[in-house]
Amino acid sequence: MSSITLGATAIRECEKCEGLWVEVAAFERICADREQQAAVLGAASPVPAPKIPSGALPKINYRPCAQCGQLMNRINFARCSGVVVDVCRGHGTWFDRDELRAIVEFIRAGGLELSRQKQKREIEYEREQLRAQQMISGLRSEDFGGVYTADELAGGLSAASELLGFLIE
Repeated sequence: MSSITLGATAIRECEKCEGLWVEVAAFERICADREQQAAVLGAASPVPAPKIPSGALPKINYRPCAQCGQLMNRINFARCSGVVVDVCRGHGTWFDRDELRAIVEFIRAGGLELSRQKQKREIEYEREQLRAQQMISGLRSEDFGGVYTADELAGGLSAASELLGFLIE
């Protein structure tokens, strides 16, 4: 791999596959700084996606970290970008050709903010589920005239909680 500079950020590029290795701090700067993002977009030229034969899935390769050699985790950036990258939490991220450009476009289109809002809704929904379960565990059938069983109360609260979750999304 050879060292290159995008804007003010030093990264490494594989000459064979045109993949990029970006260290943790450098990637954080790219995500936060519009000038760095502009440098990425200016340096990257989109290429057509490789054609995959119908019915065939692309082969998934787990890559070793460029620094420590351990296999990296594959994650969907921001949990919803559709760009799956290889990450070593302590050292950096491997981007296949054009993945860094796709992430920068996702960020500039407001994707990170949308992802944060979605995560907040999910956390709130989980809190509501927990509150409902706590209420269920504290309820007794006598509180409702002995007409309902604990399972029936749980089912009713669970259904109400699912409806609430559906309405929130």
